[in-house]
Amino acid sequence: MKSGDQKFSEGDYPALFLQADRASTGAQKKYLNLTRGTLILLVMGAALAGVSPLLRSYKPAVATASAVLLAASVLLTMFLKTQKPEQLWYGGRAVAESAKSMAWRYMMGAAPYLLDAHAAAVDQKFVSELESIFKERKQLAFGFCGEFHKQPQITAVMRAVRSAPLDERKTAYLTQRIVNQREWYAKQANSNSVAENKYFFLIITSQFLAFVAAIALVRWPDSVIKLTGLFTCLASALIAWIQLKQHRELAQSYSVAEVELGFIQEQAQHITTSAEFSDFVGDAENAISREHTLWVARRAT
Repeated sequence: MKSGDQKFSEGDYPALFLQADRASTGAQKKYLNLTRGTLILLVMGAALAGVSPLLRSYKPAVATASAVLLAASVLLTMFLKTQKPEQLWYGGRAVAESAKSMAWRYMMGAAPYLLDAHAAAVDQKFVSELESIFKERKQLAFGFCGEFHKQPQITAVMRAVRSAPLDERKTAYLTQRIVNQREWYAKQANSNSVAENKYFFLIITSQFLAFVAAIALVRWPDSVIKLTGLFTCLASALIAWIQLKQHRELAQSYSVAEVELGFIQEQAQHITTSAEFSDFVGDAENAISREHTLWVARRAT
């Protein structure tokens, strides 16, 4: 089977990538779920406080439930502060994407893993640089499970792709790296744009309802229904969530990365030598790495 036709799966990447990717994905889910839970508890606490006057016979129980929900949100916030899963999320993603980029440079015979160098020296250099990436963030090692302890850092598929002729390596890189990455960027840009519009609508609706509830209290000051606090809390929670997810910023950066990769992809048809292909791969990987670096920088600030 030609390397260009062979499907390159995640299991064919270095062990470091698999460990960092799994750890980052798990930490991301943990962080987002805990944050979502905190905001939901806050809104639910505000909701119970707002409707408690309607449940006069159960008012003590409702008030207690509201206090418990708000206390639970405080505990979740403290847990997030102490555990800091976002650090493993960001750091693990940085390690994983660096390892993936290095793997593609190695397979394509691009600098600094050129094909005319001695095979043993190239392998040693590749593994040594993977080790350097890990050591820079070795404080994250607690999150790296031992699930992939049998996985090599240079897999058989990586070696097979590297040994293929130039045309096959170029086809493999275009179809399984450039095209896949562009499709991923396009999909992420679209989903983040849709999410941005959805949450903007929800925020505006919540703010409008808070305004209506406030006007209602002016008109009927003796009303037992007081929902201004609930809708204000809901709007604030949605704003906090959209700031966390950064949908607008991500939609823009993914769109820019996709377009930039498209420009780079057009250069492939003129490549005829290994030296030209090495430069091409370097430009593409630099573009991809730049987007991930900006992503980590935005998240860390």
